[in-house]
Amino acid sequence: MPCRFTAASLPGLPAKPAAQGRGVLFSGSPYLSGGVCLSLQLIVNGISLGAVYALIAVGFALVFSILKFSNFAHGGMISAAAYIAYFFYASFETPPSLWVTLLFTAVVSLGVALLLDTLCYRRIRKNNSPNIYYFVASITFAILIEQILTVFFGKTSYGFPGMFEVASVSLLGASFATMDLVVLAVSIAMLVVLMLLINRTKIGLAIRAVAINPRASRLMGINSGFIVLFTFALAGFLAGVSGTLLGIKYSVYPALGSSMMVKGFIASVIGGLGSLSGAIAAAILLGVIEMVSIYFLGSSVTPAILFGIMLVFLFLRPQGISGKFAQDKV
Repeated sequence: MPCRFTAASLPGLPAKPAAQGRGVLFSGSPYLSGGVCLSLQLIVNGISLGAVYALIAVGFALVFSILKFSNFAHGGMISAAAYIAYFFYASFETPPSLWVTLLFTAVVSLGVALLLDTLCYRRIRKNNSPNIYYFVASITFAILIEQILTVFFGKTSYGFPGMFEVASVSLLGASFATMDLVVLAVSIAMLVVLMLLINRTKIGLAIRAVAINPRASRLMGINSGFIVLFTFALAGFLAGVSGTLLGIKYSVYPALGSSMMVKGFIASVIGGLGSLSGAIAAAILLGVIEMVSIYFLGSSVTPAILFGIMLVFLFLRPQGISGKFAQDKV
């Protein structure tokens, strides 16, 4: 069965005691009271989950900033990346390291993203088709990829064998899954590198210029066609990383990407469509909210809470956390 977001199944999240009231603190920590220990675990696990959501949300925001459409095929690519990572890892008698698996999957996903753009989206651009064509094409590819994975592998979930010799790490009396900490570290490192790329390099400057005014950027000598390809490649690379991390953290199954894509999309909307910093902030916030709501209210209520938050932003602050509809001026 696919891993569901429940308090019992989320790695590193302690099971909720049946006989404990909300006001009663956990005991057993030599350093922290039970309530503080639990809060620390929920926050760290929420940030870890939110950091992966941020990778997905940034993939959305990158494509939206350039082409002004949400690439829902990103979810299918995440699912495909999880399968690629799993079978690559399982194909060796001596399994490769996490870093080798991440790099291989990310590069393959990058190639798939470029192929997807070349076969479909580029033709839409050349024909000057309405943006609805992008939307329909991306939804079609998302469903197609998920169905192909279901046909070949069924709905059975695949779990990565243990990658880490030490299953958990204790800090101030709170126990954290090693996997959660590694996912958090990798995600944050990727986000830092990405933000440096966008804000401190010439290619990042070109991406921001094309995002603001494609026509003016072309007149300034920027190859907008290359920038579009580079953006898709970058989004594909991020899909490979996030798909691998999610497959390792939970399990690999066809609908993995679509379920996570929804969270990434919500984060990109709350952050402000096209805003990378807003998407990252919103994703981490959503991760913490999701963890807390799962623990106290249950997994069945959590999706409604997340969608409710998105609706509140759409009604009261449609420009999102970033406070603007477009990218900052170059």
